[in-house]
Amino acid sequence: MEDTSNSNKRKGDGEQLQGRTSGCKRQNVSTVMEIFDCTVCSKPLRPPIFQCSKGNSICGDCQERLPLLEGIGVQRSYIMERVVDNIFVSCKHGCSMTIAYYQKEKHERQCPCGPCLCPVSGCGFVASTTVLLDHLATVHTLPTTPMELFQPFQVPVQPGSRVLKTKYNRLFLLKMEALESYGHGVSLVCVQPETPGGNVRITVGFSCAPGHNQESKWEMGPDGVPTECLCIVPRKETDIVATITIEREDYDED
Repeated sequence: MEDTSNSNKRKGDGEQLQGRTSGCKRQNVSTVMEIFDCTVCSKPLRPPIFQCSKGNSICGDCQERLPLLEGIGVQRSYIMERVVDNIFVSCKHGCSMTIAYYQKEKHERQCPCGPCLCPVSGCGFVASTTVLLDHLATVHTLPTTPMELFQPFQVPVQPGSRVLKTKYNRLFLLKMEALESYGHGVSLVCVQPETPGGNVRITVGFSCAPGHNQESKWEMGPDGVPTECLCIVPRKETDIVATITIEREDYDED
């Protein structure tokens, strides 16, 4: 029967933590972090962790691939799981998150504070989203519209660009361009680190006449393709308002 005594202490595999409960003993120590890596694949150990017959710690993936004879005597190492679950490191990008050691590499590739490329074509400026937001406002004189993920918001359909900003500094560049004899092209660029942080789903809805409703939907996968989405809003004499909903699914690799 599997020991579950650690379940109340573990926040969940892959979750980023911002502190521990008070009353715990704490002491700054120095150690060689490689001792917390799997002796087979050399990747940071994460639960479930196993100990082979020679006393080496191995990860769950490597344990499953062991030949039958070598797998004899392999046991779950609950003490090592407790150790790695309580080793926390800081993000190199300077964000406020404290991350479990075995999640450091993944977090830093996807951290919103990591370097992002300016979405304005031909610019080339690279910075964290906080600095990039100021760059977009001052250098490119783009207005900023606060928005919340998963919540629809409305913007007038008219030529121009604007930055969409969530409370966690997730940035999107919304562009509307007048298209001769067609109407307006609506496109959206997701501003994110080099390694995307998850799937992004976009819905753009509009009404051109009483009783008319039209929606266009796209999805950007974690591979970052496509990075720009486009739909056409027909040109009308009356003003048209677009209702946009952006959903972001955090990317969680195995």
